[in-house]
Order: sequence, then structure tokens, then C-alpha cells
Amino acid sequence: MWTSLQAGSLTRRFAIASAILTAVAVLLVAAASLWLVNRQHAAAVELLQQRETAFNARTVGNTLATLASRMKDVADSPILATGLVDSAGRETYLAPFLNSLRQINGIPVQVLFTDFEGKPIAGNGFERFDTEQLAWLRTRIDAGEESAAIFDRPGGPELVGVNLLRYSRTNTPEGALVYKIRLQDLRPIASSVLAWQAQPGTHAGEVAVPAPEAFRHLGLMMKIDVSDVGQPLETPWTQYGLIGGMTLAFAVIVFLLGSRLSLGLTQDLRQLEQFAGKLGEEGIGAARAELAGSSETITLARSINRMLDGLQRQQERLEREHQRKDEFLAMLAHELRNPLAPISSAAQLLRVLFADVPRIKEVSGVISRQVAHMTHLVDDLLDVSRVTRGLVTINQTTVELGAVLREAAEQIKPVIDARKHSVTLEIAPEALPVCGDRTRLVQVAANLLNNAAKYTPDGGELHVALARQDGMAVLQVRDNGIGIGADLLPVVFDLFTQAERTPDRAQGGLGLGLALVKKLVELHGGAVEVSSAGQGQGSTFTVRLPLLAASAGTATAPAAAAARAPLGPLRILVVDDNVDAAQTLGMLLETAGHAVTVEHSAQAALARAGEGRFDIVLLDIGLPDMSGHELAGALQQLPGCTDCALVAVSGYGQEQDRRLSHDAGFDAHLVKPVPPDLLVETIARVANSARR
Repeated sequence: MWTSLQAGSLTRRFAIASAILTAVAVLLVAAASLWLVNRQHAAAVELLQQRETAFNARTVGNTLATLASRMKDVADSPILATGLVDSAGRETYLAPFLNSLRQINGIPVQVLFTDFEGKPIAGNGFERFDTEQLAWLRTRIDAGEESAAIFDRPGGPELVGVNLLRYSRTNTPEGALVYKIRLQDLRPIASSVLAWQAQPGTHAGEVAVPAPEAFRHLGLMMKIDVSDVGQPLETPWTQYGLIGGMTLAFAVIVFLLGSRLSLGLTQDLRQLEQFAGKLGEEGIGAARAELAGSSETITLARSINRMLDGLQRQQERLEREHQRKDEFLAMLAHELRNPLAPISSAAQLLRVLFADVPRIKEVSGVISRQVAHMTHLVDDLLDVSRVTRGLVTINQTTVELGAVLREAAEQIKPVIDARKHSVTLEIAPEALPVCGDRTRLVQVAANLLNNAAKYTPDGGELHVALARQDGMAVLQVRDNGIGIGADLLPVVFDLFTQAERTPDRAQGGLGLGLALVKKLVELHGGAVEVSSAGQGQGSTFTVRLPLLAASAGTATAPAAAAARAPLGPLRILVVDDNVDAAQTLGMLLETAGHAVTVEHSAQAALARAGEGRFDIVLLDIGLPDMSGHELAGALQQLPGCTDCALVAVSGYGQEQDRRLSHDAGFDAHLVKPVPPDLLVETIARVANSARR
């Protein structure tokens, strides 16, 4: 039966499970019913108490109505008022009234007749009015109003009322009828409690007493005190305990059965879940979900497999698109760098040839700075593409971070000077060596400094600190610029993320610098974070890198900075199909005192190299008739170039491009546009190496 249940429809399985849940629901309904019966019992008892309280309240109200009516009838009697005027025989008039006012509905009443000054004349023999009550009486007579009040006394609260006795001819008060009863005597039953409006506190279950107009302002309330009264029905705890025990036993049995059933019912689903978890860890590959179990599970597995097939095709398409994008970016960089190279060389030529003309020198500086800015944008675009795809490798050497920070500050100095910022450098006196790529670490520090300079208004303050902290090198760049909003902080290191720009885009850039910083720092085993108090409060970027245990072999300067012997004029062959780039580069080298020959094709270069000897050959890689790599191999076979140094000067600058140049026998690989200082440095280095 269990085997057939496993192989059956998932719907059938859940039908059986539903039956089990129904049985559990019946038990729960039984328990709920018992609870409801108990609640209804309690509600019925409470309702009876409320009705009893209301009945007792009406009883008290009827008694008070009788009292008020009786006292008003006596007070309105013309015989009584006439008797009060006749001071000689008023006791004779008052006696019949006093004899009939000893009880009201069996409740003792204290009655007193007074004159218009509140002085007692006669009582019914029970009257006991204290000084406060008589003073209250005189106040009522003076005010000419009939009223009632409650006085709290040690023996219990007392209700005191007054009716004025008016002479029929003048309608003026000739005296007063004052009466008093104890509230305790008004209670219909011993468990009832009377409260009034002036008494502090309220109680649940109180019912207002329907008092007549004369006593309504007192706010009398009736409540039944059941604290000393037992429950009308005893709670059947024994039966409740038996039902609770049985319910608990059933619940345990159902739980055990349900657990067993759920394991069997969901076995194939759990297998599918395990497959999904493995897929999440290993990614989309050739593995597919097993088509086994119930018909519903098989249908679900087929759908998942079809989705995986579609995702795999999409992944392959995206990878191809990524590859085409990288190829496009490389070609774009090449095409952008080619026109930048002659522009840069021409600007340098203007600076050298017209060094004594300030206006030309100034224009040359503008051109050089804009070329450098354009080159930086192209490099960042390519770097982001490679870093995000994991194509960048780190040249692991020992690097001293203090020297790295100084070099980065020197690179960004023109930007800082242009915006008139003040910079404070606090570099730890001891060496802080890390394992990493010096060029990339300089790029990290320079990007952070450049970012701080861009987003700080002119005349701002930049503070750069480098220190050791808990075995880590901590680089901190702080500014007092525009700050970072709370909405931007979580995504500030994402690609193309930038702060709000002004319409003139004065800050420039593509939003790539900080994304590169984060990726490069992580490649070095470090971390970067940012903090800001908000807009206009500046920002602080903190980089943490693991320190090396020892500082031996620390690279404090690039190889190009090594000491070298002074060079004389060199014979240089420049080969580039871009005529402007070749000619401007040749003229720039001629101004440095070298003998330069320029060719624009591989065949012309081979012919020229076969006629003479050259110390250095500067080759473009992307020649139309032969690649620069092939031309390098052919030149090395010629007698005039056996000892010459080969330098690639190309618009292609990715890692694989440099590797291909190295494999082809090039001594160096320069990326267009080549900074003049780097060009001179590289020529000197490769020339010295060739001579040794």
C-alpha cells in the first residue's frame, strides 16, 4: 500500500494528508467547543449578576421616589405653612406630620422642621443632624433652593435632603423640612453597594440608580459585591483534565503519523530541492533534474530542465556578448589612442620648440592635460571590463605603501593645484610593506585622491593618512567636500555610480574610479569602506591591506627609476601606419637629439633596416601589411637589427597584448599616447640593456 501511495498521484497523497488534518481539526473543534461552553457559562453568570444589579438599582430608585414624593407632599401642605406662621400653636400643627414621617417603605427616616433661620422647631424623635449638615441647611434656605447631598460619616454615608416650607400668601420660605436616611438602609440586599458621583474611583459592573429629579444630581450607582459569594456552578476540572489528556494523546499520535507521511509524500520533492541547492552552489552546467516520482514532480522537473536549457543558452550568449564587448572595447581603445598619440606628441613638440613663447606653452599644456584625461578614461573603461571578469592578474611583489602614496599624490598634484586644495599627508615613519602590484596600488590611491579632489569645492581641505593598525595597513582619505547622501552610500562602489551632478558636469568622469578601487583592493586581499555624515559634510574612504611580516626586498621605486649611464644620440626607426603619429613621434625624438627614420609599412621598414643599422625600433602592432609581432621576428633576422632593442608602441594595452609582445621578442610595450617622460625613460632603459 505504501509503495502504491508513493507511486501514485501527488493529489492523492495530499488527499490522505487532508483526511489526517481533518481528524486533527475535529479534535481542535471539540476543544474549542468546550472552551466556548465555558465562556458562555461565565457570560450567563455575568448577565444574571448584571440583571440582579439593575433590579436592585430600580428598587433603590423606587424607594427614593417615594421618599421625595412624600417629603414634597408634606412640604407643600398649606396647613403646615400656616402653622409655622402661627408661632403660638405650631407644635399642634406639626405633630400629625411628624408622627407619619418615621419610616418610608420600612426605612427609618430622620425628620426635622426648622424656621426660616434654620433653627430647629420639632423633630420626629430620631433626628440627629450634626453641625455641618445644619450649616448646609442654612445655606440652602438662604439660597431659596431645595436640594440633597450625601455626607460621608464614620458610621456610613448619609443622604440629607431639604424641602422649603412656603407661606401661600407671600410664597416666601417660612421654614424648612430637612430629612436624612442612611445609604446602608437603602440597600435591598446585603451584598449590594451604593456609590455616588463624588466618591473617587469607578467599578466594573456598576449600574446607575434611576433616581428622581431631587436626587439625580448625586449620581448614585449600584454594584453587587460577589467577592464573598461562591460560584453558581463548580468548574468540572476533572472532566476538563480527562478531555485535555485525550486531546494531547491524539495530537502526539497525529504528529508522529503526519511526520512519517510527510517524509514519504515529499521524498521526490526533497530530491528536487537538493538538486536546486547543488545547482545554486555549482552554477548552471550539464546536470539536469531527475525525472522520477509523482506525475506532478516529473512535470515540475521537466519545466526546471527546460528553464536550465534556456538559461544555459542565454549564459553562452552572454559570454559571447562579453567577449565581443571586450573585443570592441579593445578596438575602441586602439582607435581612440591612435589619434591621441600624434596630438600628445605635437603638444610636446610645441612645448619644446616654443619654450620661450608663454601663450604656445600654455596651449600645449592644455592639450597635454586633456589628452591625459582622455587616456585615463579609456584606461578606466578597459580596466573595469577586465577586473569585473577576473582577467586582471596581480604582479605579486613587496611594495612599500608610503612610497606608493607619495607617487599617487604626485600624480594628482595638478588636479589639486588647479582647484586650490590644501593637502595634509600623514605617513607612518616606519615602512609598511604589503604584497601586491605597485602599479595597481598607485592606481587605487590616485583614484581615491582624484575622487576627493573632484567632489570638494575649490579651496577645500584633503587629509590623507597612512598608519599601521592591528596588523593591517590603513589608508584613509578624508575631505570636506559635498559628502555622500544616505541613499548613495550602499552603492557608491557600484559601476557608473556618481553623486548628483551639476548641469555643467564640472567633476567629469564616468563613475568607474571607485568601482576599480574596490575590485583592486579585494584582489590584494583587503577591504575598502566609506563613511559620510551626509550632504555637505564631506566623506572618508578607508582602505585596509594586510601587512607583510618582514620588509626585506621592499620595492620602493619602479625598475625604470634605476640608475643608468648617460646616453648619446641613438639611431631610432619608427614604424607606424598612422602618418601623423609616426611623424610627430619622430620629430619629438629628434628634438631629444636622436637620429630618427620614419616608415609607414612593414615592407618599407624591412627595406630600411636592411640598408643600415639601428639601436632602437619603435613598432606599431596594427600594421596593414604585416602585424607588428611578425615584423619584429623578421627584423631580428636582419644583420642591422641583431642587437637593436624592440619597443611596441600600440593602441592595444591589455594583459594579453603585453604578453604577446613579450613572446614576440619586444623589450617593452608602450600604450598610446605615450607620456614623453615614460618614452624617454623606456628608450634609455632598453638601450642600456641592449648595450650590456
